Amino acid sequence: MKRKLTNILLIFIAAGLLVGVSKSVEGISDNKRKKEIMYLPSSDAFKIVSFGYRNIVSDILWFKTVQYYGGYRLGENSLSLFQHLSDVITDLDPQFIFAYQLSAIILAQDLGELKEGIEILKKGIENNPLNWRLAFEAGFLYYLDGSDYKESERYFKLASTIPGANARATRFAASAAAKGGDIKASIEMWKSLADSSDDPFMADLAEGYIEKLEKELSEKEKH
Repeated sequence: MKRKLTNILLIFIAAGLLVGVSKSVEGISDNKRKKEIMYLPSSDAFKIVSFGYRNIVSDILWFKTVQYYGGYRLGENSLSLFQHLSDVITDLDPQFIFAYQLSAIILAQDLGELKEGIEILKKGIENNPLNWRLAFEAGFLYYLDGSDYKESERYFKLASTIPGANARATRFAASAAAKGGDIKASIEMWKSLADSSDDPFMADLAEGYIEKLEKELSEKEKH
């Protein structure tokens, strides 16, 4: 027990020192940040000092990263180091679902880096194949971006096939299909929802979309 407490204390000290290294580069000018990122502690460095308690170190780093993001929102710093920190955190704790989700949103929405946001979600999906929320988040980011509804549909459909998935995954897949021009696929998904749902409201909603899309398809085929 005493040894375990000693190890945990060492983790906090070592993690504090490594975070201090990261903190020291926050004050440098933005044009130097990309060069300085190579001097930040790597995932391997944090694994070495974790003494097997990687989740604890990941939690400490996540707290610091949230503070770092808070500083960005207050205009005190940029987020040049955010992706690196997110990668380290999820390397240390591959099952840290919320870290993947929030990191992806910040990368895609705050930094305008959709590709990087999707990449960290892909990492999360690979490490957590039974978590439907990560695939759903990827579909949602593509949906918000509006430039690739095909990929949006693909990820929503993936999410819908994972056990325990919310029915909204199929609803968004149907919506993305329609926005991407695949009206027939959208109609089929709405029909599937109407047939499988025990919720009268959901069934009525699906029927409404089916009617609307069938009219749209009919008009399209006339031309």
